Amino acid sequence: MSDWALPKLLFAWPWCLLALVLVALPLRRRRHEEQVFGWTGWLPPDPLGLWRARLEIALGMLAIAATVLGLAGIASPATTIEKTGSGAEILVLLDRSASMDDALREQGAQTPLTDKYAEPKKRKIARAALAEFAAGRPHDAIGLMMFSENQFQVMPFNMRPDMIQAAIQAGGVGSGLGNTDVGSAMLAAVRTFDDRPDSGSRIIMLVSDGGAQIAPPVRVQIAAGLQRNRIALYWIYLRSYNQPALADSDSAEFDEVAEVAMHRYFRSLSTPYRAFEAENQASMQRAIEAVGRQQMLPITYQLRVPQVDRAALCYLIAALACATLWLLRRSSNPGASP
Repeated sequence: MSDWALPKLLFAWPWCLLALVLVALPLRRRRHEEQVFGWTGWLPPDPLGLWRARLEIALGMLAIAATVLGLAGIASPATTIEKTGSGAEILVLLDRSASMDDALREQGAQTPLTDKYAEPKKRKIARAALAEFAAGRPHDAIGLMMFSENQFQVMPFNMRPDMIQAAIQAGGVGSGLGNTDVGSAMLAAVRTFDDRPDSGSRIIMLVSDGGAQIAPPVRVQIAAGLQRNRIALYWIYLRSYNQPALADSDSAEFDEVAEVAMHRYFRSLSTPYRAFEAENQASMQRAIEAVGRQQMLPITYQLRVPQVDRAALCYLIAALACATLWLLRRSSNPGASP
């Protein structure tokens, strides 16, 4: 089935429009409704009857036209409208490596957990906080990308709360995958802004429980991309019991630790960067709230309005026209059988 478009209208079966010639049928004079008078000079004027007859003709034409348009599959085409609000374009870069399936153990724990069903899982904590974050920022354009060894886009930028919440919850499907390649994920996240008009505040929110070594050439590309697209980077670091604190990143003792090396690299960027540590569910929530307070600037965004089927409306109009016409006929001839 092919669609044929007119300005602001779309028809799935345009050949049905040929039946619009039937709209002229109510204009045809019907002999059985004519009355013969020898002389009409004594007949009183009947303007009400004249307008009633015209109304009946108009209702008949409307019913036929609406039915034909409905059969032709009339619809309003998809459009894009531009709006201005207060918020940001936020790409959530969510770690889905195997370590995110582990329970988050607070500092002070002595031994790792061996129960794979232990709670709370890092990914569950992250999803709950992100869902609340998105619900509190209805004017943001939010996209979601997940990564492990490879990255994949779960949801492009949009502002529909139902889609955003569904995409966040989809992050809990299945188990974590392999290792973590933060460098490739960051490059992919930066590229999502390349073809978008610069409309205001832009953020990449990295949610991860660990770091990774990023090769020097990739570091250069990430830095250039962040600067080119004017993107602020926030890292929400889910720190478990045996991981170093980012506050200790200046100590030579942690020079070989991947999380510390990545934090040092992010700090060296010429673009805005902030890190937030989350050691438990409450601190994760505080970190998300802190990010939410950072960026509330004017933003211009495009809202996609999907195609709307108008056939049902046409059928309703046709039914109402027929019902009104029937009532008019019944009132003019009360003794007629239904």
